[in-house]
Amino acid sequence: MMDKQVTHRLSARWQMLHGHRAWILLASFLCASAALIVSLLMPSIYRATTFLLVSDSKIGESVRDTNLQQMAMLPTFVPFVDNDALIEQSLQTLKLNQPPYNLTVDMFRRKDYLDVRAPKSTRLLEVSVEFPDARLSADLANTIAQGAVRYNEKLNATDTVATQEFLRKQFDRALEAQGQAANARLRAFEEARIEDREKELAILLTEKERLSAQLQQLRLDLVQNQSRSRLLEQSLANEPEIIALKRSVTSNRFVELAATKTFPEDTPLVVTEESINKVREDMKQTLVSASVSGAAQSAGIEAASTRLAQVNRETTELSGRIATFRARIEAAVQSYALAVETTKNASREYQAASVTVSSKSQDIKQISPALVPQRPVRPRILLNTLMGFLLGFLFSVGYALAVQTYREALAQKAFEGEEVRLAEAVGTRRH
Repeated sequence: MMDKQVTHRLSARWQMLHGHRAWILLASFLCASAALIVSLLMPSIYRATTFLLVSDSKIGESVRDTNLQQMAMLPTFVPFVDNDALIEQSLQTLKLNQPPYNLTVDMFRRKDYLDVRAPKSTRLLEVSVEFPDARLSADLANTIAQGAVRYNEKLNATDTVATQEFLRKQFDRALEAQGQAANARLRAFEEARIEDREKELAILLTEKERLSAQLQQLRLDLVQNQSRSRLLEQSLANEPEIIALKRSVTSNRFVELAATKTFPEDTPLVVTEESINKVREDMKQTLVSASVSGAAQSAGIEAASTRLAQVNRETTELSGRIATFRARIEAAVQSYALAVETTKNASREYQAASVTVSSKSQDIKQISPALVPQRPVRPRILLNTLMGFLLGFLFSVGYALAVQTYREALAQKAFEGEEVRLAEAVGTRRH
């Protein structure tokens, strides 16, 4: 029963629409005509598109980022191109801030003339400008793109100048440090006087060698003299001081004859002679000489030992001072060499400042200039006309269905009211 009612309603509405097809078509054509007229009256909008290539610098060693990382960073360059400064500069360059356009950055933004996108899986920035004038749309796109390129070059140049200034200051500081290191090295050489101290050390070493040999010889002579003195003392103890010589007178023939005549019955006469022991005297003299020599040698040994000890102290002290000065000179020389190397590096970095900055920067190049569009992108007259016809058709159909539904609702309400009155009338008659 319900299916029959639904089918009946649909059939009735279809018949109603078929009956009003002329009005529906007329309304659709009117809407299509209105859309056509509006499209014809709307200003033509032309789109010009150019592309910017964002790539690593080819100078020096670039940062070893992966392609995914670089493409992930690409959207950060969209505000670099789509910024108010470039838009204002472009408007001033093309004199669009003057009549008849009188465009400002705010108006340009509100009318959505500029569209900058980063296509996926590319290193490109798509710069599109939609403008009522075909040539101006291409000029705007190219001007903004070229302004972005110049702006990037300006930033790189600014970075280069800042880097050069920074590296120049480093170079100046390196030169100053090198001068200080050179002065410190010169002072170290002047204070050290290594050659004079080495000559003095050589003299001390020579004297030390001479004193050592002299001391050894004196000690040897002293031992010899002491041994000789002991032997002489022992010999002197056994030698008599006086030697007595007894000589018979008969040893002399004339004295013997005289003695015989004088003393004919006595024994032969004997003459005794005493004399100093010359051997002992010589030995005593030798002993004195040996004692004097030993004393002199002892005094010489003491003096030589004292001087040798002093020479040893002076040699040790001078050697330590020379070693200290050599260490200072070596440190000063190393500091100077390090300062020279630092200066060379700073000089190379200062000279290669532009290369250093460029190697760490991103290049932006316009790879395809925008051409003057031949056809407008808006309004799309045919599409707008078809859309107007479709909207008119849908509106008229919807209006007709709504009216039919309203009428059916009124008829149903009237029918239900009539049934109620008939039921009341029947009830009254029964009573």
